[in-house]
Amino acid sequence: MRNLFFLISCRWIAAASCVAVLSAQAASAQPLGGDTADYVTGSFATWVARYYAPYAIQAAAAYTDVDRFNATRRPSGLPALDGSDVKLAVAAIPTDDPKIIQAATKYLQSWQYQFGSEGYLTCFEADPDCLKAISKDRWTLPISGGPTFQVWARTRATRKEGAACSEVSIAFRGSTPSTADWITNLDPVTGYVADDHYRQLRRNIDAIIKKITALECYRKARNPQIVSVGHSLGAGLAQFSALANNPARPRIVKVFAFDASPVVGVSYVDKRIRKQNAYAEIDQVYQSGEALELLRPKKPSSACVRTVVFNALLPAGAATLHNMPALAREMVRMTYGRNGQQLDYQIPDRLPRCPSTYVAPETDEDATSPLAASLDRMRVDRTYRGFPGSLYAMGVDSTSGTDVKRPIVRQGRTSDMKRLRVTRASPLHARALTVDAPTLAKFD
Repeated sequence: MRNLFFLISCRWIAAASCVAVLSAQAASAQPLGGDTADYVTGSFATWVARYYAPYAIQAAAAYTDVDRFNATRRPSGLPALDGSDVKLAVAAIPTDDPKIIQAATKYLQSWQYQFGSEGYLTCFEADPDCLKAISKDRWTLPISGGPTFQVWARTRATRKEGAACSEVSIAFRGSTPSTADWITNLDPVTGYVADDHYRQLRRNIDAIIKKITALECYRKARNPQIVSVGHSLGAGLAQFSALANNPARPRIVKVFAFDASPVVGVSYVDKRIRKQNAYAEIDQVYQSGEALELLRPKKPSSACVRTVVFNALLPAGAATLHNMPALAREMVRMTYGRNGQQLDYQIPDRLPRCPSTYVAPETDEDATSPLAASLDRMRVDRTYRGFPGSLYAMGVDSTSGTDVKRPIVRQGRTSDMKRLRVTRASPLHARALTVDAPTLAKFD
């Protein structure tokens, strides 16, 4: 009995700590209004700002009502082709600077809003598997809301009808003044009796992914990836979704967790499922000094967790720094140097001991690169090995008829060469790029 009392006391203390730092979260998650001189250049993770910018914009846009995004879709329910969804997402960034608006639009132009949900989730679209699983939560009390999310798809052909998507993201909203959000923030205590966001998401994440895999752009894609995105409470939900999805089906391979909540709802996931999903790559991205920094573990919990620190905002109160729209704005601003030139697109080094299958996009604009295009139209005559770990293909460009040589590195089984990883060097690190090259299916 004494141990039980101690455990409950600890949970209440942890919950009280969360309340103390989260109390301003709902307010600080909203736009500050206009630009402020809170940009510090050349510090911390500036060099990867272009890589994270599209996901930061999605995390900020998750605070916009889902109905407004649904209204951008065409009468058929298909995504907008006029860019109205991107315009609405960029409007979540608090700025009047046309350069930032233009840059943010450019970084998100390859993405299209697909669908979303807002409010309490009994079973998403009456999914039969969820209806079976709901019995686990039958003794808990329903609350007034649920996990709000928006699903975006990255296409290789911007605003083209019927284009395939290389990546799909699920962007979860963080805390708002909603009572249901605050009950979920206190999950270490309230989770015993409340059917909060984590419980609802546990029984619904597979249904959400099932709808993603039914999207036309996903069905047309060769090797699409699913990622999750979120800020604060939304980041906790994004991490939870990667741990809880069915490992026997298409699953979430990457998490972009901005200013993440220390509450992740791990206890709701079966240990067997959690173990199989342990290799989802998680990037915990945050502004230095923000409200939840001290509550998160100081060391990564696994080899697949990366910590990325930005120093984008001037020193202020911890709650003020816990602001996704402001962080997204400054992240976009960071992609341009003092001379106004756009910085190179770079991705973080691969985590050395993480067997994640995630492959970073080759560009934030997701246009087909010249190298990928040349591989696609190349007829391979032979291959040979170069430096350790590298492989070169010799052949003829089917368009120009000229002899060409291209660097490639095998990915997957030797017999499966439909996906190739192209590596090019930069002064700081090697950037791994993935291209689809069906013409390279046969090798000596």
